[in-house]
Amino acid sequence: MKDKRYYTHGLVVALMVVVGILTSTTAHAQHTLTLTGGTGVSTSRFYPAEKTKWLWGAETFGISWRYYSEKPRFVGAMGIDLEYMERGFHLGYTYTSEIVDDKEIRHYQYYTRRINTVMLPLVWQPHIYAAKNRLRIFIEAAFVLSYNVSSSYEYENDRYPAGKYEWKIPRDNRFGYGLSAGAGFAVLLGQVEVGFKAKYNFGY
Repeated sequence: MKDKRYYTHGLVVALMVVVGILTSTTAHAQHTLTLTGGTGVSTSRFYPAEKTKWLWGAETFGISWRYYSEKPRFVGAMGIDLEYMERGFHLGYTYTSEIVDDKEIRHYQYYTRRINTVMLPLVWQPHIYAAKNRLRIFIEAAFVLSYNVSSSYEYENDRYPAGKYEWKIPRDNRFGYGLSAGAGFAVLLGQVEVGFKAKYNFGY
């Protein structure tokens, strides 16, 4: 692989289950502790530009803390997440071509990288309540710090060996940062919540 600058971005959908609430589940002030798990897609954009495609089945799971203040409600919740996230990309490293109707059609073979990352999003969550305060609808925005724990690679059609990616300094930087935005809902069932959210991550 050539040394190149790139950033990663992806879309994740996740199921949320709140396992602990310190106060009421109505619209009063409360702390929540949430387990999350989901899957998504990921890719990277390279400079100079390269042929890439989405990596599907990028798993994620983690734990979230939120504080919902009683007043003023329009400020929204503040919180922090600790997540494991699989990121990566498919990169076209070679191709064959053919001419069809005077146009070149390229058929790529792909190099795949999977990057296991620990994410630390610092979250702001505006929200509203519905259904007699039993439904919370929210959007989220976050500044994200990340650390790449490990990585693996493989080539399509087993043309070259697959294996563990060796991190090298200064080419590789394990630490990163980025932004995240998403939306979702949570159904409040006594001292338990169950919800769903989708978010988009963009990071260097």
